[in-house]
Amino acid sequence: MTETNSIDKNTLQTILENLVTEPDKINIDRVVDEQGVLLKVRVSGSDMGIVIGRSGVMANSLKTIMRALGKANKMNIRVEFMEPDGSQNKSSDKNIDKKSAEDSESSTVQLN
Repeated sequence: MTETNSIDKNTLQTILENLVTEPDKINIDRVVDEQGVLLKVRVSGSDMGIVIGRSGVMANSLKTIMRALGKANKMNIRVEFMEPDGSQNKSSDKNIDKKSAEDSESSTVQLN
């Protein structure tokens, strides 16, 4: 039973190691709850785009593979991709960009 319990994490780890540029920074936390198994994935900030993929296609593919693995082993496996450590919140980036745009508009000089 131990092999079945770790096959999900080991499989995802192997797939991710072959995708990312910094495999040593992969961290997968395995949580078992009433809904089944939740795998929380963290990778380096530079690899997050690779793991998520364009329009989330890669992330959805990884989730599909893990769901199929779970069904084959009579488990419900879910995958969640966590924000990389040290990353900024998207909303704060928008606020910074908006403030920069307002500052540049107010300091624009018109030439005739």
